[in-house]
Amino acid sequence: MSHHVEITTESVKAAPPAIVSLMHVGGMTPADWVTVLTLLYLALQIGLLVPRYLTRIRDYWRTRHGR
Repeated sequence: MSHHVEITTESVKAAPPAIVSLMHVGGMTPADWVTVLTLLYLALQIGLLVPRYLTRIRDYWRTRHGR
């Protein structure tokens, strides 16, 4: 039983450096990954918000101009 606990403990200790090493795949640093993921997040937010705002603007103009 003690052997399994040691393996788990050592795996948890090695995880952060392993993750950082894997992030260098393709020549991208962790800072580059953060930038890419932030841009992806912004694009998704814009894609979700623009149709909602266009609908609100259309509804406003229809009620304002009586159409």
